[in-house]
Amino acid sequence: MISGDFNLQSGVTIYVTPHSNNGCGELKIYAQNIVIDGFVNGDYAGYSGGTGGIKGLAVTSATGHDVALTACNDPGSEGNISVEGGQAGQDGQGPGAGFAGLNGGIGSGSKQYCGNFGDEAGLIAGAGGAGGGAGGSYGGLGTLAGNGGNGSNSSTTVGLSIEGSYPATFGIGGTGGTENITYGTAAGFDIALGSGGAGAGSGGRSYYLGTDGIKGGNGGGLVFLKAEQSVQMTGTISVKGEDGSYGGNGGSGDATTDCCSDGCNGCDERTFSCGSGAGAGSGGGSGGGIFIETSGSASITGNLNAIGGIGGNSGQLGNGAYCDYSDIFCSDNSITTGNGNIGGAGGSGGGGRIKLFVPECAQAIINPTVLVNGGTGFYNGEAGSYESICGYADLNENSTTINWYVYPNPADDHFTLSFDNYDFSGKAYVELLNTLGQVVSTFDLSAANSTLAIPELSKGVYLVRLTLNNEISIKKIIKR
Repeated sequence: MISGDFNLQSGVTIYVTPHSNNGCGELKIYAQNIVIDGFVNGDYAGYSGGTGGIKGLAVTSATGHDVALTACNDPGSEGNISVEGGQAGQDGQGPGAGFAGLNGGIGSGSKQYCGNFGDEAGLIAGAGGAGGGAGGSYGGLGTLAGNGGNGSNSSTTVGLSIEGSYPATFGIGGTGGTENITYGTAAGFDIALGSGGAGAGSGGRSYYLGTDGIKGGNGGGLVFLKAEQSVQMTGTISVKGEDGSYGGNGGSGDATTDCCSDGCNGCDERTFSCGSGAGAGSGGGSGGGIFIETSGSASITGNLNAIGGIGGNSGQLGNGAYCDYSDIFCSDNSITTGNGNIGGAGGSGGGGRIKLFVPECAQAIINPTVLVNGGTGFYNGEAGSYESICGYADLNENSTTINWYVYPNPADDHFTLSFDNYDFSGKAYVELLNTLGQVVSTFDLSAANSTLAIPELSKGVYLVRLTLNNEISIKKIIKR
């Protein structure tokens, strides 16, 4: 609270401390007069994006031959090998946080086999990448994310056979995360931080490891300005959501050394692996909240920005392996294994919310440049909301066709609403708002005289906002 004036001069920037640093993520200024000619930067200061998924690591074997993926092991026996799919990221933070995707599937196949009458090459399919993270929501919905990339089980061979005791089965890419809900109101007194996008999926395992997914974008911060006398703004207030980032790379395939003891060291004496799928990208954060209120004059002609972040792209696919053997005494042979697949994009964040409350329409200058669109990309986030509400002075004690009374005022733990024979056939309820415009209690009404209990409220001034048959009326009450 500032007892005097607040003046942010042109060329000066204020940065909102991120929510992830100290649990804040917001700037609130209460003053007699507020002048914003500089830059209030609340970009990426809202709820945090989710962490990215951990790359697929594990190599397992139903026959105890897990080391045969990268080295010769028990060459005279048949064996199975499986490689782990990429791991999904984490959900973002906040009420509208984007949800993370699902893990990628395992890839599997047979190791190489040295036979008495012919050798057979091993072929291990690549694992799938994990699904991407959805975008955060606030004023507008974020979007769902794309799936992780499938691993490969393909191979092209000349002059050799593939050991088939355990068929090569590629890992399927994980499903992308889904969007969450919007929250808050378009024109009420509430305002909030933007929510984070979910983390990216990681890449699947093959001969080589893939890479981890990267975290989702943070939501935009919150900027709240309340002036008793006047607001003047020619500068910029920005609470953008952060862009998402890349999914993890799929692991690439390769081959073991020659595993048989005969004189022909062809490609059929090795275990080959295919490329694994890439993880899909992380989600963008939603735009944050901007709230400006004045009880006096207003001149707002600057820039207000609460756009959502863009969803991140897929990681890189894992490459396959290649072998070409030629010898004048032995038969020629070759093999090429397939590349994995790329994943989809992360979801984009939805736009935030911007609200301006001014007392007199005729005397106010309200002509800002406003951006509340969702993040653009492969998936476009939904636009948020912008409301400029004139006649705000009437909210202290506004007049409507509803004749109603609040007593006693000041009140202790109860107060009563009385009406002059008003029709209760439609929806009727009361909201109590504190001086920050936050709804602190809600009551349903069903009778012309209703007594409402407020023992839990602190002492102070509250607005009683009545909604009756789609009409809104507001009165002031003091809790003592």
